[in-house]
Amino acid sequence: MNKLKCICSVARTEYLQWITNPRVITVGVLLVFMKTLAVEPLLERAEKFGEKLNILEPFTAIGNSGLLVMLMPCVFLILVSDYPKMTGNTLFFIQRTGKTNWFIGQLLFLISAIATFLFTVVIGSVLLSNGEFGSGWSNTVTKYISRFPNEADSFTSQLLPSNLYNQMSLISAVVQTIVLMMMYLFMLSLIIYFFKLIHIHSLGLFAAIFIVAAGVMTCSLKSSSMWMFPMANTIVWLHYDEILSKQNFPIWCSYLYFILSIAIGFTANFIAVRRLQFYNIELVE
Repeated sequence: MNKLKCICSVARTEYLQWITNPRVITVGVLLVFMKTLAVEPLLERAEKFGEKLNILEPFTAIGNSGLLVMLMPCVFLILVSDYPKMTGNTLFFIQRTGKTNWFIGQLLFLISAIATFLFTVVIGSVLLSNGEFGSGWSNTVTKYISRFPNEADSFTSQLLPSNLYNQMSLISAVVQTIVLMMMYLFMLSLIIYFFKLIHIHSLGLFAAIFIVAAGVMTCSLKSSSMWMFPMANTIVWLHYDEILSKQNFPIWCSYLYFILSIAIGFTANFIAVRRLQFYNIELVE
């Protein structure tokens, strides 16, 4: 087997096991929360305003809602908490492909899993939105507060705050939300992988959950320390002032934050793979 075939074989095998795992039902639970916490409130606002939403606005709201930005990583952690699989088949796979090819295949699987997960969230939000196509923000989002000023501090207004639609185009908001969320999920996955490779699986899951929880807490307190955790760096509108065309925290710093974090995680995982011992690997499925 050449290297590319080895890598693709590992990624394909892991992906098929992952996509057919009964745990994927938790994505359905996430879609229910998305509908209840983001899509339905926006649809009610659109009906009251008398105009439709842009079909991409519900996803933008989902990706910038503090509660849903907490739920999405938690659901994804449930889906990948068993990976990489460390069984007798794993030992056979590694012997055939080599540790490096196996590891690269695992990373390819992770990227595929994250892309599938976020694609499902995007498509789910689009199908639930009952909106219309367009490249710009809808009047329902940009002009609602001027027509109903007494609702300026409502929960629905916080789903798509003016920090977003005053500072960037809808397409830019969507793209940056997807990219930052992908980096967030990849970073958390590398943490789980590292501790799994050194045979301390439970500690990896605990560490990932702690990072998510710490991000939630610091964001809710609006503490300056929130930028030390990935959650704040993932929420696009937190980077911008509400009215003034300036950034409270440069968004390029968030991209740098994730790039460095992923680079450190990749390096730690690569070293762990090279030193991987098989004494704790189960010999049967």
